[in-house]
Amino acid sequence: MQALIKDIRYGMRGLLKRPGFSAIAIQTLALGIGANTAVFSIVHAVLLRPLPFPEQEQLVVAWEKDTSTNTPFVELSVAEIRDWQTQNQSFTALAAMPTTIYGFGYVLTGRGEPVELESARVTGRFFSLLGAQAALGRVFDESDDQLNSPNVIVLSDRIWRERFGADTKIVGQTITLSQQPFTVIGVMPASFAFPKGVDLWKPLMAGMSPRSAQNRFVTYLQAIGRLKPGVSLDQAEAELNTIIARVAESHPETQASNRRVVLTPLADHLFGNAKPALWALFVATGLLLLVAAANIANLLLARATSRRRELGVRAALGASRWQLIRQLLSESLVLAVCGGLAGVLLAYWLVELLLAIAPADIPRLEEVRLSGVVLGASLLCTVLTTVIFGLLPALSASRINLNETINEAGTRLTTSRGGNRLRSALVVGEVALTLVLLAGSTLILRSFVNLKQVPLGFAPQNVLSMQLRVTGQKYSKVEARREFFRQLIERVEAQPGVTAAAGVLIRPLEGTVGWDYEFGVEGQSIDDARKNAFSNFETITPHYFRTFGIPIRVGREFDARDNSDNPPVAIVSEGMAIQFFGSPAGAIGKRLKLDPDDAEEPWRLIVGVAGDARYRELQSKRLDLYLPHAQSTPNLNHFAVRTTLGPSHALGLVRREVSALDPQLAVSRIATMEELAAAQLARPRFNAVLLNWLAGLAMLLAALGIFGVMAYAVAERTSELGLRIALGAPPRNIMTLVLRQGIKLAALGVMLGLVGALILTRWLASLLYGVSATDPLTFVVITLLPMMIAILASWLPARRATRVDPLVALRYE
Repeated sequence: MQALIKDIRYGMRGLLKRPGFSAIAIQTLALGIGANTAVFSIVHAVLLRPLPFPEQEQLVVAWEKDTSTNTPFVELSVAEIRDWQTQNQSFTALAAMPTTIYGFGYVLTGRGEPVELESARVTGRFFSLLGAQAALGRVFDESDDQLNSPNVIVLSDRIWRERFGADTKIVGQTITLSQQPFTVIGVMPASFAFPKGVDLWKPLMAGMSPRSAQNRFVTYLQAIGRLKPGVSLDQAEAELNTIIARVAESHPETQASNRRVVLTPLADHLFGNAKPALWALFVATGLLLLVAAANIANLLLARATSRRRELGVRAALGASRWQLIRQLLSESLVLAVCGGLAGVLLAYWLVELLLAIAPADIPRLEEVRLSGVVLGASLLCTVLTTVIFGLLPALSASRINLNETINEAGTRLTTSRGGNRLRSALVVGEVALTLVLLAGSTLILRSFVNLKQVPLGFAPQNVLSMQLRVTGQKYSKVEARREFFRQLIERVEAQPGVTAAAGVLIRPLEGTVGWDYEFGVEGQSIDDARKNAFSNFETITPHYFRTFGIPIRVGREFDARDNSDNPPVAIVSEGMAIQFFGSPAGAIGKRLKLDPDDAEEPWRLIVGVAGDARYRELQSKRLDLYLPHAQSTPNLNHFAVRTTLGPSHALGLVRREVSALDPQLAVSRIATMEELAAAQLARPRFNAVLLNWLAGLAMLLAALGIFGVMAYAVAERTSELGLRIALGAPPRNIMTLVLRQGIKLAALGVMLGLVGALILTRWLASLLYGVSATDPLTFVVITLLPMMIAILASWLPARRATRVDPLVALRYE
């Protein structure tokens, strides 16, 4: 230990004597370790930290897929989940929850300004299945989840604090939600926020009619279950598929014989769509750290060469090879510790930066911090880096030939052939790692550019949208809801600066939320109609298309004549018209119907064809089907205004008119359509910015590595180059000689990097849009770029080589 302390002290003195070398090495390491630590803090918080549920590996989420229509996600009905609950032997408990909390909100009144609260309707065993307890009061039990049970709710911690002032006496109080009384029976702890964004939980069956509970065609649920110990996912899937087949025989009208259950671990269900991008970023920072380590190794090799006489003298005085290696590794350790500390300080700033630019839909971002686990990982990273960049130079430099070292007294020291090969190998590795990183970042960037160029199908400028649901006893009849929106649109459009206003079931770019609906066109058999892809279903008011700027290709938009007193009509998207009728004009006058199996469902005359619009995500394009609100029953969820006024003025105008019609209603989830369009690009932009930033740093480090090797090679060959010039070699030949060496190293790195890139970029396929993981153009670009950088990095040393003075060079020896 005493010897090690001496070595460390000696190493620190040596580094202080060379502040330029030390500063470059520490900064390089700080970049690699800081970026790695910052990204790992996000990966740890989002993906690696356990969920706040006991024995989470037993928790699974279940839904169905339809193999006949290739529909990957089929929601479940209340009756179907009850079949699963009563007939399964694989689960200790099985509960129901909504596939999305969207659409199940309540307006809270009597507590200040009316506000919409999002709810999750769950079955009685939901909380006990998860092992969750209330912070105040209690959670639901099975007695709360009955058809005739009273209205009770459990509040989230956030809403309890924001809207009820953290009142510890809230349990047992009655509050008014959508003009109905509800009794608060509990408040959940802050750590429980499942499903994400929920404000309150309500028993599923309470207040439901017996007919709704038995209706197998009303599907909006998914199941969550806890597997019995020893039961695998495959076993549970097999049992539930047996139940599905048995139920399909007794209820053939459901057409469930082609359905298969899908079980997903709860953690994968919650974080699955965030995993690929976060792991890709983490791997990218790891590659950057390796490039930084290779650069440091090259610096240490160069420094060790200048110390060969010193090391030779130590060996002549009796120092063993192990003692020399220990000395060199102790210096590497000092560098690594300094680089690690600087990296952690940099990581604090980088975490704040990453959280500022990260998309809000990444789960658990609020839990990201430099925790003890993250700092421990950073320490491990520092130790491994010490071994990676310190051991190879130490092994090379400690290989001392005493005769050669003594004979070199008074002459210039040169690197051994093995040292040169090692430096060159490190540069080749840097180029290869950089090319892999460059391939991924280029593909992600091209994908982002492709997404930005996707036509939205509507004009988002100057459109303000908001959630507005009319609920409660006052609006229990569809006629009352229709009349409310009719009056609201009339009042808002009468205001100066308002071009158009409309209500819609679900606004464009609301995310994965939407209504999928079966349909059949006239002339199709029922079997053919069942094979049609589900349409994106929208109920809209007149002026909807002009509000959102969706063009009508042929025909007309809905107007006042499309009411319940006249024959039902529909508008289809251009894509649907072309697919089923050959052209937009060919669709006009044709008929279609929803739910082709239902003989009572009316045929609807197609009166217009609208341009295709992106309703769910930018990546997916669907068939769109529009029905007039005056001829359909679903509640409208959104209201939008096209206006020349600013967003705040337009919002104030709408709020004033809503309050004038009904002060018990609230608007929420307010956003301009430009903001919603930007939100769709948030994750791709985040991925593209970070990966290209990391790739840029790696290219810079690789360029510095090539420059260092070539500059050192020129310095070593000064006498040889001087002799060549003295013998008449033209400067062009000298430059070519040096450039060839740099290009050779880069070419070897490119070849190795291409192999790695072809393997690893396939992993990015789920993150790409409009470009394949093996896109030829991308691979041509990433091949040429490192070669150009290599030429540039080699040019300065090559230019210096052409200016060698032969007399000075020959005297140098």
